[in-house]
Amino acid sequence: MRTGPRHSVSKKLSHEAIIATFVGLIVVISVWEGQLLGLLVILTVGLLGGLLSKRIGFNTGVQFMGYYTAVLTVPALLKLIGG
Repeated sequence: MRTGPRHSVSKKLSHEAIIATFVGLIVVISVWEGQLLGLLVILTVGLLGGLLSKRIGFNTGVQFMGYYTAVLTVPALLKLIGG
């Protein structure tokens, strides 16, 4: 049984407001974790990922898997190279 009109929050929020919220969250976390260097890394990764996706057609899912595994593989490779 429904009583009254049915309203959805997602109909009242603009698409831009939702994107701005996530962008703000990413900026806050990157600055909190890595200060200015963290923000520069996030911007570089985002711009490079967007460039790969738009210009070359590199799938964003594959990019995500690469970023996810880089957390484990890059330190291991550096350890092998560094001795």
